[in-house]
Amino acid sequence: MKAAVTTGKRREIVVRDIPKPVIQPGTLLMKTKYCSICGSDLEYLNGDFEWRGKCGELHADAILGHEFCAEVVEVGEGINSWVVGDRATTFGGMQPCGDCYYCRRGLHYLCYGGRPRQVFYNEHTPDGYGGKGGAFCEYFLARPGGLLKLPDSVSDEEGALVEPLNIGVSAIQAAGLKAGDSLAVIGAGKIGIGAMLAAKASGLSPVIITDLVESRLEKALEMGADAAFNPDKVDVISEVVKLTEEGPDGVIIAVREGNVLNQAIDMVRRGGIISLVGAVSPTEVNPRLWYMKHLRFVGTMRFAPILYSLNLIAHRQVNLKPLISAVMPLDDARKAFDSMYSGENIVVLLKP
Repeated sequence: MKAAVTTGKRREIVVRDIPKPVIQPGTLLMKTKYCSICGSDLEYLNGDFEWRGKCGELHADAILGHEFCAEVVEVGEGINSWVVGDRATTFGGMQPCGDCYYCRRGLHYLCYGGRPRQVFYNEHTPDGYGGKGGAFCEYFLARPGGLLKLPDSVSDEEGALVEPLNIGVSAIQAAGLKAGDSLAVIGAGKIGIGAMLAAKASGLSPVIITDLVESRLEKALEMGADAAFNPDKVDVISEVVKLTEEGPDGVIIAVREGNVLNQAIDMVRRGGIISLVGAVSPTEVNPRLWYMKHLRFVGTMRFAPILYSLNLIAHRQVNLKPLISAVMPLDDARKAFDSMYSGENIVVLLKP
C-alpha cells in the first residue's frame, strides 16, 4: 500500500510502498478516506518539536496524520460493536485508563493512559510524536477506543475536521465563556477559525479575529466573524477595545508566536481570561500586569468531549467545508505540506 513517510530530514516527506497492515484481535483495519494536515504535523516535520524532548525527535519512516475520516474494511476478533462500512474519526487524545490520579477525580481529559507524570514532559507517546501510526496512508490499524463513529449526516470531508474543531470548542469551554461574552481570537488558521465558529454557535458576541494574512481574514469574515484585523495594518488592540468598550471578555491564542501573549494581555479586559490552544513559544512577559488586571490564564490541548464538536457539525450549527482550500492525492503529500508552510492553504485534505 502507499504511505507518506518521513525521511528524517526537515520538511521532507515521500510516498512509498509499504506492507499493508494485518488485522489483529481487538483491532479494526481502516481505509483512509481523507486526512487533514495538522499544525503539529507541520511543526514535527520542520524539526520544531525539540522542546518536547524525545517526543519531538524527527526521525525516518514515521507515518503522520491524526485528523482523519476512515472506513472499517475488516473487523478483528473480539469486536462486536463495529461492522464493515462504519466510518470513523479519531476519538481525540488517549483513551482514559480509568484508574490514574486524574481519572479517579473525573479529569479524564488529563489522563495519558495511566503512565507516570514525567512521561508527559519527555515522551507523550511510546515512541514520540513521529512514532504514531497515522492516516497518511491507504490503510491503518486502530482500536475501537481510539475512534468515534460518524453519523450519515457528517460527510467524509467534515469527518476529517471533527478533531481540530474540538480544539476550538475546548478553548471556549475551558475559559468558561458563555452566550453574550465578547471574544478575540488571535490566529485565523484552521484552529482559530474553528474557535470562531464554535464561539458564534455558542452565542458569543462580538467575535473578532486577527491574523497577518489577508486571505485568512477574508475567509474568517466570509464564515461569520464580526470583525477581522491585521496587526501589520492597524493597531489591533485599539480596534478590538473600540468594539468591546473595555476589551474582550476572553482572548483565544491559536498561534505559536510568543509575542502575541503580551498582545493578548494588553487587549483583554480587566478580570478577563486568556485561553491558549497554540503551543506558544517562550517569550518575555510582565507578570505585574497579570495581577493588576486580575487576569486568568488557561492552557488546553483538549477539554471538551469530542462528541460536542461532532454534534455541532452533524446538526449544522457550524459549516467547516469553506475552510477546505485544497484536496490533493496522497502522491502529492510533499506539495500539500509545502502549501501549508507557505500559507497558501488553510486546510489541505490528502486523499489516498
